[in-house]
Amino acid sequence: MRKDWNEIELEYDFLKEDPVSQGQESGSYKILISDDESEVYHITKMILRDFLFEHHRLEFFYARNKEETVRIFEEHPDIAVLFQDVVMEKNDTGLEIIDYLRYTLKNRKTRIVLRTGQPGEAPEEQVIREYDINDYCLKTDLTVSRLKTTVITALRNYRDIMKIESYRKGLEKIIETSANMFTHNTLSDFLTSILNHLSGFYHETEGMLYIRDHFAEEKNNGFVTMEQSSVPVIVAATGNYVSHIGRDIRKIEELEDIYSWMTKEENKDEPVAYVGDGFVIRNNAAGVKDNYIFIEGEKDLYDFELIKFFLSNYSVALDNYLLNNMIFNAQKEIIFSLGELGEKHFEETGGHVERVSVMMYNFAKIIGYPHSECEKIKLASVLHDIGKIGIPDTILKKPGRLTIEEFEIMKQHTIIGCDVLSKSNLEIMKLAAEISLTHHERYNGTGYPRNLKGEEIPLVGRMIAIIDVYDAMCHKRIYKEASTCEEALEYIESQKGKHFDGNLAETFLKNYSDIIGGMEKEVLLCP
Repeated sequence: MRKDWNEIELEYDFLKEDPVSQGQESGSYKILISDDESEVYHITKMILRDFLFEHHRLEFFYARNKEETVRIFEEHPDIAVLFQDVVMEKNDTGLEIIDYLRYTLKNRKTRIVLRTGQPGEAPEEQVIREYDINDYCLKTDLTVSRLKTTVITALRNYRDIMKIESYRKGLEKIIETSANMFTHNTLSDFLTSILNHLSGFYHETEGMLYIRDHFAEEKNNGFVTMEQSSVPVIVAATGNYVSHIGRDIRKIEELEDIYSWMTKEENKDEPVAYVGDGFVIRNNAAGVKDNYIFIEGEKDLYDFELIKFFLSNYSVALDNYLLNNMIFNAQKEIIFSLGELGEKHFEETGGHVERVSVMMYNFAKIIGYPHSECEKIKLASVLHDIGKIGIPDTILKKPGRLTIEEFEIMKQHTIIGCDVLSKSNLEIMKLAAEISLTHHERYNGTGYPRNLKGEEIPLVGRMIAIIDVYDAMCHKRIYKEASTCEEALEYIESQKGKHFDGNLAETFLKNYSDIIGGMEKEVLLCP
């Protein structure tokens, strides 16, 4: 009676793995044996049953023919080593499988050991030259010792290939992240994104570097600190630390150990260190003081070399981001100052410039402009009436109706504003010039100064025509009393396709509450 393989294994002690290869397991490598002789599979599995490679056990798969081999590879593309027989259904089935694996499945990572009992069907030199295999051996020559060394060599090669592939993905992720660093709307969004990206550089249990593509779906715990008015403040956070945003880290008892590490002089030159339940990253960017990142996680999981490489890009990006922020904020202050200066000159009641600016931002957001464009429109709208500075006070502040001649002079404020603003090379000033020039054009062509009609009027000009009229009607001017909001809305409804772009007017009316809802009621709403 034929013995089963468990009985055979018990009789042959030499088949058992020696203690040198033993160790604490951490993951596995997959081995596929493709051979029409099941005895070859069972013997190979017995010999390598307790085999460990760098604390990783082996997981075995068996295929009797080409169809089964292909199916297993399609289900398990992470097969580390393939032991492939040559002669199976046909004399060259094994070679067909190799070509299918390499060229159809495009699997270049699996290490292939060609085993044959009929070398005449697959001469060694010819096969190695013509097929992408990694080792060739005769079944008769494959002793226990040779099998083990073959597996060790193949797994080392596979491990190194996967590590290179993982680093390639890591570098691609760094490049992608670097390219997208400036797409975030606020400094907090920017820093939170960096925090999430950094928490994605870690190792799998197989020991391979893994870059998480869907980190946002996972719960990361971490925070970013930055000095603000000489106070180390948590400016961005994820997970359990979100509640600490805006707080002085010195006053958070649970973060005492982390802050202590940050302040020690001997740690000043250490870019990354493991502290408490996670690691602290120091950013030494030139324009930033006391910028630290803390991410929870086990030390052995993260690849700190890749993190350090990423940090070099992050430091430059943060410097540039803060510089751009500073420039943008400076432009913003100047624009609002100019707008308020003009408003104080020609408005009986203030707030028009700010209200129009906020409503234009909300309107642009509803229409579908990206956030950065909404911000530009918001700022540029502040200067829509700046040309009134060039209009004589006798006309500008006349309490009654203007004469025809006076109104012709008043119309010039659109051109004056455009001329002043268009001299700048700044994109935001050019947009402001366009808004200044076109905010009194009418959709039916009866507006001024150029009698533009329909879509000849830029979209921002058609938008501000609605916003400007709505706000002017709802507030008292030197020459008129305020209308009610309802009267202003009725006028906009009645002027679809005439004074206003019908589609935009409809959008404004449908989203009225959202468009006027961006500021305090006493600033934005009508009396």
